[in-house]
Amino acid sequence: MPKRKSQTNSKSKRNTMTKRKRSKKELAAIRRYYAEKCGKPNSQTVDVQIKNYRDKNGGHPHVLVDDIDNNFVSVGFTHSPKKGKGHPNYKLEVNPLGEQKQAYMRRQGTVAPKRDYIEPRTGKMTEADYTKAKECGERAKQKYLEKKNKKK
Repeated sequence: MPKRKSQTNSKSKRNTMTKRKRSKKELAAIRRYYAEKCGKPNSQTVDVQIKNYRDKNGGHPHVLVDDIDNNFVSVGFTHSPKKGKGHPNYKLEVNPLGEQKQAYMRRQGTVAPKRDYIEPRTGKMTEADYTKAKECGERAKQKYLEKKNKKK
């Protein structure tokens, strides 16, 4: 009985498809996924206090950086990579709210009365992201102090 064609040349007909190379974005997403799955992010995390800031749009989550007088200094979170007329937001390594969606941090801090902040909760940020938040908060705080001293 003659052999079938597929049986005779089985070694020569190996799978010739090559694995495609993954882009840097795909590799970063895979690393983030496994880091979150194992509970070990790429860098050290810091526990932060998050509250919703009641603004004209109903409220958005903010990380509390400092407090001065009877006000909190905070920096807001968003899912949008750009603000307004195309100004970029800071991309965060880990979403502080614990969601899977990519989070961004606003570049401008907010100084507002403590009564405008509601729904306290905790979150996690990497040390690099938290230092960036502190820088933005410090700029807002200095602007507030300059404005306060000008009034006197």
